[in-house]
Amino acid sequence: MSVRGLGSATAVVVLLALGGGVAGYAVARADRETPAPLGEVRPMVAVDPAYPTDRPVLVREDRDDPALARDLPLRRVELGMAPFTVSVSVPKGWVRSDSAGGEWRFYPPPGPDDAKNLYFLRVRQVANLFQSVPAARAARVGALATASEVQELEVVEETYDGLEVTYVAEGFRRHSLERWLTTPGTGETAQYYLGMIGRGVDRDAMVELLDRIAESARVG
Repeated sequence: MSVRGLGSATAVVVLLALGGGVAGYAVARADRETPAPLGEVRPMVAVDPAYPTDRPVLVREDRDDPALARDLPLRRVELGMAPFTVSVSVPKGWVRSDSAGGEWRFYPPPGPDDAKNLYFLRVRQVANLFQSVPAARAARVGALATASEVQELEVVEETYDGLEVTYVAEGFRRHSLERWLTTPGTGETAQYYLGMIGRGVDRDAMVELLDRIAESARVG
């Protein structure tokens, strides 16, 4: 083939290639669909529940031991060191446990290991906090409200020197009756704290017992 013939053939190939490219571009444009409009963009509505909620608190059944008895016989003990002592009556036969410095607990026999999630008496020295009785009571409510192990706290009743609350701890519903003692004639500074903690079935007997214990207390 002559050079002139070769050049003509090459020109034909180039034209065919260009024609194919143009045809392909046209086909591509013809196949492309116009995007459908999205419309107004709105946030999705949450359903069941429509807002975040806390996980339900699971409450276990109380121990089926008999309820705390009324009119328990008492015995007198002296706690603390002078001049910050308290003489108080506690249930006779209950086992003393010095759980921490300045705090004493009394459990029904045979002792604390077998009284878990049952009921017990707590006596605590609080004079070193230099708080009035109302301030000590408010601080106690605040401590319970922020305690990581306490759930569903409910303040049942507040008086000048007393507090009744319920809450869930370690999966059990607890009832706590609390009192603050002062030294007669020295103002309203709280000196000692009394607490009875137990089950709902023990509540009425705990009220009666704590009244008797508080009336028996002699501070200083």
